[in-house]
Amino acid sequence: MKRSPGLARVIGIVLVLGLVLLIIKWALITAAILAVPFGAWWLYDRTATQKRQRAEQQRASAAARRRAEVESLASVDAAGGCGWCGSRLAHIGQDGRLVLPLDWHRAEIEQVLQSENEAGSTVRQG
Repeated sequence: MKRSPGLARVIGIVLVLGLVLLIIKWALITAAILAVPFGAWWLYDRTATQKRQRAEQQRASAAARRRAEVESLASVDAAGGCGWCGSRLAHIGQDGRLVLPLDWHRAEIEQVLQSENEAGSTVRQG
């Protein structure tokens, strides 16, 4: 019984095709299995990063609002005095010119803000 060379070629092509399909199927199943844990990790990492960025933005905007609030106290009140120290006399610089309360009390304002920042950081850590 003699086999024809065409039958051997067909069997070879079927075997190679089966092997290729087996490799493709294995790769797709492996990708599907790995996609679940890595997808969950990616989603967790992304949400954690967004929460961290949102918290940083909120802290920065809260600090800016607090600075504006404290600086607004150093203004000229309705009676023409200093809203920060309560002096009824205008602040006069070394050159004899009038100085705005915000500029006159800049060091004190920065000290107040710095002490609040230090107190807030110890509360967050503790």
